[in-house]
Amino acid sequence: MTSMGVRGLWTVLSYTLAQVTGFAALLLVMRWEGSDWSSVWFGERGTRVFAESMVFLVAAWVLWWFLYWIGGQLGLGTGYLEEITRKGLNHPSEIVAFLTWGVSAAFFEETFYRGYSITRLHSLTGNLILSAVISIAFFTLLHLYFGPRIMLCILGWAILDTWLFLRRGTYASFYYHLVNNLLVYGLFPALSLLRR
Repeated sequence: MTSMGVRGLWTVLSYTLAQVTGFAALLLVMRWEGSDWSSVWFGERGTRVFAESMVFLVAAWVLWWFLYWIGGQLGLGTGYLEEITRKGLNHPSEIVAFLTWGVSAAFFEETFYRGYSITRLHSLTGNLILSAVISIAFFTLLHLYFGPRIMLCILGWAILDTWLFLRRGTYASFYYHLVNNLLVYGLFPALSLLRR
């Protein structure tokens, strides 16, 4: 979208549109496979699992900070998304775009990169670690647009997310991803408006 001249929050929403399209294709593939939703979304859902997800998220933020610092020491640049989030929002209505993107990304990415990809790769390869590594690699590459320093951080974040998924299932990894995105793409941008 950027190469076609689309700028600003429309690029954020175009990513959401791409995710919706990919999700529709995934549903068709699952129908073709004859698999149901429980083959992708599984695991416990209680308060204890949510709390464990939050422990993993706090660990991920500490790891993110450390990897971001390492990336700076290595001279890795930042990307377009970081420029938007650092600059802050111009109008409260922009929070809707960020929240739409953040919530849908948590749902679609956990469905595909953890729930679907790891389970299907495991059934193909018989190797759970290899399946997880492939999923993490593609998830990290998905964030290429965010810049190399953020990709390094995403790598660490995805490793913890995948570890949580392997321990507790899709619901746990979704909680981790959803709360992260609600804070990063909802609360923090809203706070940037208060600074003005």
